[in-house]
Amino acid sequence: MGARKNSLFLIPLFFPFATFAQVGSSVTQTLTIEVKPITRIAVNGNPGSLVVVDPSTSFDGSTVSDQSTSYSMLTNLENMKIVASISAPMPSGTKLMMKLESTNGSSDGLVDISHAVTPVDLVIGINRGSDLNQAITYAFAADITAPDMESASRVITLTLTQ
Repeated sequence: MGARKNSLFLIPLFFPFATFAQVGSSVTQTLTIEVKPITRIAVNGNPGSLVVVDPSTSFDGSTVSDQSTSYSMLTNLENMKIVASISAPMPSGTKLMMKLESTNGSSDGLVDISHAVTPVDLVIGINRGSDLNQAITYAFAADITAPDMESASRVITLTLTQ
């Protein structure tokens, strides 16, 4: 008998390095985003009664005022303003004025709103941001030509607008 030869059988091993099969699936979505314009204004409280007891010959000597209310506003727009309008004109011989403080815009100071059925500017040049708890001043004046009048009220509308 012949000598037996030991043979080494090599079994080739294949390692699929880059061919791992993935199980699963994927999907895509389209997302639409938008930021709407923000224009918010609010007041805190109502002013007290403004009563002129003794009208003088000019408006300067018979003015009463109130600073007990405030407003706050918020906007994400540029170059905004706050305007005021009144529900009905003031009687002749009387004047109603209003002032809004502002850290975000430029206040026009004490503005006559006596006949502001069409809105008038109070604060201009407001940019993105907020004004919180800013003072509102109302001033009411009557001169000697003002008629004796019963207690009356007016609705003042503040609008944050462009």
